[in-house]
Amino acid sequence: MDILFCSAPGTFSSRPTLAPAILKACASNAGFDAMAIDLNIEIRNQILKNPRKKLIREFFELQKIHEDIVDDIGDLLDYCADRIIRLNPRILGLSLLTQDSQFFTVWLCYHLKILNPNLKIVIGGSGIKNFIAESKLNFAELLQSKGYIDDYINGDGEYSIVEYLKNNLSHPGINSGNWEPIKDLNALHYPDFSDYNFSQYQEPGIPICDSRGCVRTCEFCDIIEHWKKYQYRTADNIFEEMQHQIKQHSITRFFFYNSLTNGNMKEFQKLLDLICDYNDKHPTAQISWDGYFIIRNKKQHPEEFWKKIKKSNGFLQLGIESVVEKVRVSLGKNFANEDIDYHLDMAKKYSVPLLLLLIVGYPTESRQDFEFTKQWFRDRHHYARNPINHVVFSLASILPNTKLERKQEEYGIVRGEIPTIWMTQTSDISTADRINYYYELNDLLTKLNMSSSNGGSSMDITAAELA
Repeated sequence: MDILFCSAPGTFSSRPTLAPAILKACASNAGFDAMAIDLNIEIRNQILKNPRKKLIREFFELQKIHEDIVDDIGDLLDYCADRIIRLNPRILGLSLLTQDSQFFTVWLCYHLKILNPNLKIVIGGSGIKNFIAESKLNFAELLQSKGYIDDYINGDGEYSIVEYLKNNLSHPGINSGNWEPIKDLNALHYPDFSDYNFSQYQEPGIPICDSRGCVRTCEFCDIIEHWKKYQYRTADNIFEEMQHQIKQHSITRFFFYNSLTNGNMKEFQKLLDLICDYNDKHPTAQISWDGYFIIRNKKQHPEEFWKKIKKSNGFLQLGIESVVEKVRVSLGKNFANEDIDYHLDMAKKYSVPLLLLLIVGYPTESRQDFEFTKQWFRDRHHYARNPINHVVFSLASILPNTKLERKQEEYGIVRGEIPTIWMTQTSDISTADRINYYYELNDLLTKLNMSSSNGGSSMDITAAELA
C-alpha cells in the first residue's frame, strides 16, 4: 500500500471523520494504492468502556498523565500502532482535526518510529497548529525536528497530498506555512468511505463538505482568516454526491461539515428542492441532514422556506453567539432579536430541531448583559425540546489572527497564557466572574430542560457517557 490515511484520536466525535476519506479519494484517483480508516472512533469507543475514561480524556485535552492510566494509554498506543503496522503502508498520513489530538500524536509517532523506522509519517489538518488560522507551525516543526514525523502538510490537502506522493515537496503547503486554497470545490473527488465501518458510530451518517469559509466577518472567528473567500458547491454537485453515497452505503443521513450551510441562498434553496423531491419519491428512506445555519431576516427566510427545511428533514445549528443585540451586532452578527424569535417560532411551528451556539462572557458584555441573557432564556422556556434541542456554549476566547486579537487595545484586553484567560481594563469583570457566569448559565439551562452542552461541540462525549 502506498499510503494509509488515519484520523488521529482525540476529538471524541461520535460521527465519522471526513479527511481520511477525502484524501483517499484524491490519492486513489491519482493512481496510488490508498486506504482510509477512522482511528478516532475506534479509540473513542474503547475509552467509553473504560472506568477511568475521565482521566483518559484529561490526557488528550489537558496533556495530563495520571499514574492510574499509564497502562491504559499504553494499551491505546499499542492498539493504534498494531492496527497501522498490520496494514503495512509505505506512508502513514495522520489527520489532526483539533489540537486535542496533538499529545497522543506525539506518543504514537514516537512509538511507530521505534517499531518501524522505515515507515514514513506525514501529518496534516487544522490540528497541526493550535488554531485554524494560527500562523505558527511549532507543533509540526517540532515533531519533524525530532524525527517523529518526516513531513507535514499545511492548509487544504486535496492537491498537496497527490503532489507529496509524487515526491514534489516544493508544492505550496508541504513543509511550509504558505499554502493555496482549493479554487473549485466542485472539481474535487467524492470522499471514499469504503474502508469505514459505519456500525461503529453512535450517529451513523455521511459527512459532506459543501462550503468553505463564511459570508460573515465576525471578529472572534479565525475561520475567515484561514479561508479568505467563501466558496459554495453547486446544489447539483452536492446532491449528486448524496446520491452516490446513498448508493454506496445505503445511508441517507448527512452531516454538512462546514462553517455555513445557507451562505449561498440560491444554491441552498435549490438543494432543498432536490432533497424534498427525493423524499417525496422515497417515503421510507428519506434524506436528513444537519449543518451550521445563519439567521437572516424574515424576508430572506419566509415561511415557505421553513416548510422546505422540514420536508428535507433539516437540523439547524444556529450561531447566535449572544442574545444581547448590541453585543451581537458589534461582533459581526447583524440581525435583530426579533429575527431570533421569528426563527424560534417557525422552527417550533414546523418541528425543525435547533442547536443554539452561544459565546459566554464576551469582552463587550456587562454584568447587566449576563442577567439579561439568563432572563432571555427563562422567557423562552417553552421552546425547550421543541425546537431547542441543545444550547452549546463556550467561554469567549481571544484567538490568534482574528479581528478580536487585533482590537485588544481598543477593548482594553489583557491576555493570559491561554485564549480563554483574559481580562479587560475597562471592566471590573474578572476571569473568575466570567467562569462563574458560565456555570450559572449551565445550571439554568439544565433546569429549563434545554440540555446545555458546554465545550462547543454537540458531537462530544456527553456528561452521561462520562459518568
